[in-house]
Amino acid sequence: SEDEDYSGDYRDEPKSWKSEEKDRPKYENSGPLKCKECGSAAKFCALDNDSNDFYCSKSCMKNFLEETAPLYLELDSETFKVHATEASSIRTIDLDHALQVARDYMPSLKYVDIFINQDYILEDDTYGSFGLGEPNPNFMLSSHVLEHFLESKSADLVAFVFHLDDCCWEEIKALTDRCRAFAPLARMPNLKKLSLTNFGFDDVETITMCLNPGLESLRLDQAAIGFERIWSNSQVDALVSKLFQLPHLVSLSLSGIPITDSHVRFLLPRFNNQLKCLHLRGDFGDPSCSPLTDNGVKAIAEFCPSILTVDVDYQDEVGFSGILALVQNCPNLLEIGACGTSLDVEDVRSILSVPNELLNLSFGEIGHDHSITEKVSLQNAVMSTKGRVVVCTMSGLMKMNLPPEHKANQDDSMAKIERAHEQQRDPMVCNKWDGEGW
Repeated sequence: SEDEDYSGDYRDEPKSWKSEEKDRPKYENSGPLKCKECGSAAKFCALDNDSNDFYCSKSCMKNFLEETAPLYLELDSETFKVHATEASSIRTIDLDHALQVARDYMPSLKYVDIFINQDYILEDDTYGSFGLGEPNPNFMLSSHVLEHFLESKSADLVAFVFHLDDCCWEEIKALTDRCRAFAPLARMPNLKKLSLTNFGFDDVETITMCLNPGLESLRLDQAAIGFERIWSNSQVDALVSKLFQLPHLVSLSLSGIPITDSHVRFLLPRFNNQLKCLHLRGDFGDPSCSPLTDNGVKAIAEFCPSILTVDVDYQDEVGFSGILALVQNCPNLLEIGACGTSLDVEDVRSILSVPNELLNLSFGEIGHDHSITEKVSLQNAVMSTKGRVVVCTMSGLMKMNLPPEHKANQDDSMAKIERAHEQQRDPMVCNKWDGEGW
């Protein structure tokens, strides 16, 4: 049936997903840390391939810094940042050790910012979480260390951001007690920002048990339920009911979760028009994860007239009437994401003719090449805003021949958009448009 529940029962999952123990020295808090090179008090922890070493200065760690995209912690920083990207030459990550060091030697810690590329989590030549991949023994994370870290920093953390690359959800579940190790997040008195992207959960209760009522920014993009990674209607209902208990949200991102018009109409009045950014992207090529229609977008316009960003990319039932309602009813609206919707060039021209403050509008279908006539129509529409609106398609920024004064306005808009997108990734920022007068 449509509401069939695939969650909760993972007894028949392949045994290859079980976490493997790797022999390594046990972490011990041995008092003040000393520089590996000169013996002075350590200020940095380098996350190296062979071991995590300590240094007093970047001068002493200069050999390590010659690595490509080296990973290290600054012990006096407020931010624990580990971005293990594909570009980095460091191919072993002992996240357990890094979290233990942060727990014991980063007294000012308030923000956690983690990104892990799939190459660190999956074994070489495997393809991830549908029975083809298993945890890479060179990536070390355990549920008890993670949970102890979160509990020890419970009173201090303001933001917790953990982004996974694709195809790692089963491996991470195996390493984090099926994601139950994140439960202390719900009890942190000062937590304002939570982002868990590309995570898989056995059931919706594992998600809701992590959600803190004081949150101002929540991102659960591509969260999935159960072995089949399918949300039932009742599970979405349960998530939305929990979100109703988070009245302080100014930024909410639920991309890839099948939020319906009725969910939007139920939830948004709770935020009393304080919501500034709403991301409800559908799932490209999967209509079952893209159920929003123009009626849902009109509900956003009705209940969130002060909103600044609305992203409904890949919601293929959304079109002109919904987007027009946003522009007509949300006078401060700066950004609309409508790629993969039914919006066409004539619709965009009509939308931009309405008085607005837009900086960015994205639309179009993948592989669609606009005709010369369509490009001229779009350019004229942008010129009617004196170049202020930046138009993007699935192929990227649409280049236009604008007069110098309009080109200057376009460049100014681009700078504001780029700054907002950088701030969206910043664990210290809840509303990405902060600093722009909104």
